[in-house]
Amino acid sequence: MKKSIFILFVLFGFALSAQNTKVEVLKEFLKGTLQLDVAAIDLGQPIFSINKLASVKADKVIDLTKENVAEVLAEAKSYSACIITVGVHTIVKVTDFEDCSPSGAWGTCMPMGKGYIQKAGVLNEASDYLKNIIGRPGSQERKVFLFK
Repeated sequence: MKKSIFILFVLFGFALSAQNTKVEVLKEFLKGTLQLDVAAIDLGQPIFSINKLASVKADKVIDLTKENVAEVLAEAKSYSACIITVGVHTIVKVTDFEDCSPSGAWGTCMPMGKGYIQKAGVLNEASDYLKNIIGRPGSQERKVFLFK
């Protein structure tokens, strides 16, 4: 019985450690753009918490659609940072507006980005053109957060 309780505590500790690591990864990723308060982050859905915080802290927030993507990306060039989230599972920072790849689905050239996609509770790093990170246009909510 004591071994079972001990094993349960060890497993709980590992799970909690993994959640804290996820927040630390995102904190480092957003460093210089958005200050994360670790205590205010939902450990299960950190990107949801980032969406809420960024909505308040960003200089401009835009819903990204196929119809406005070219205009939004052109405007984003005049800001120091452009963060895009997809639902509560993907976050990406545009890293290079000049290096872009044409997208038939989006109807414009999509720049390079780096970010994280959360699947099964694990953050998977992604570094690619935006079209390959944020997916095809559709009904998922995509938010653009622009910071001066």
